[in-house]
Amino acid sequence: MNIDFLEAIEEMARARGIDREVAFSAMEKAIAAAYQTKFGGEEPPAVSIDRRSGDVSVNGKRFDLVKELGRIESRRAEDFFRREILRHRREGLYEMYASRIGEILNGFVHRFEGRDVWINLGEVEALLPSEERLPTERYVPGRRLRTYLYQVERTQGDPRIYVSRAHPDFVARLLALEVPELEQGMLEVVKVARVAGVKSKVLVRGVDPRIDPVGSCIGPGGSRIRAVSRELSGEKVDIVRWNEDVRQVIRGALAPASTLELELDEPARTATVTVPGSDISLAIGRDGHNVELAAKLTGYAITIRTPSGERAQAR
Repeated sequence: MNIDFLEAIEEMARARGIDREVAFSAMEKAIAAAYQTKFGGEEPPAVSIDRRSGDVSVNGKRFDLVKELGRIESRRAEDFFRREILRHRREGLYEMYASRIGEILNGFVHRFEGRDVWINLGEVEALLPSEERLPTERYVPGRRLRTYLYQVERTQGDPRIYVSRAHPDFVARLLALEVPELEQGMLEVVKVARVAGVKSKVLVRGVDPRIDPVGSCIGPGGSRIRAVSRELSGEKVDIVRWNEDVRQVIRGALAPASTLELELDEPARTATVTVPGSDISLAIGRDGHNVELAAKLTGYAITIRTPSGERAQAR
């Protein structure tokens, strides 16, 4: 019986958060590598560890690690084992987070590298690059933060996990947290256009004809859309109703400005919208964001004009 050896492997597995069988397999490989180094041979020997007694067998014969392997080779086996465990842990992290791309992650602001922010997710850190921050937000260590997972890369060390608070799909995921009809498949988000930290427009389509997609997203008294806006540090979020007729989508995207006339050139994907002179600032929006987002949402370059000839354009 080699209970201490058995317990040491199982303790390592628990501490690293890996499967018990993975730890035993890693140790068997480590012993085989050390054995081959000491005794030679073209192929590693067959090594097995009894899962109940901890006894080790090499090529079917019982093997005393301490007496027959020696101190130096035992240390090599230990190093090999640690490397194998680390490799399994990193691969497990990569697979776990790669399968969660498109989800919201919860973490804490941990540290900074320039304007990049590192988020502590518990077992690993995630990178919030400077261009994925909200320009209106201030980040302080220890602050709890929701982020959108958009990319995972293998590296020589732990996987590199990229998160964002500026990604358009982050708005859609936050909306799904507040609107159960989205999770239930009764309506769907068709597209999100966003100027991060300032304004978003979300195009929604009802799947169930009994559901009002816009009213469902806004919620009673605006409660649902306010919760999303609050999470985005006050970013304004407009909900636009989808329609097969793109003219109706353009009208909805430019609201609250009224539309007097709309000329569409479908092959050129351009639209010229005439609005009352009193509504032109509403149609264009602050710094041109309203018409810019309407253009992104519909895929049409939009020119705003008034009956008197005043014009503005966004692509």
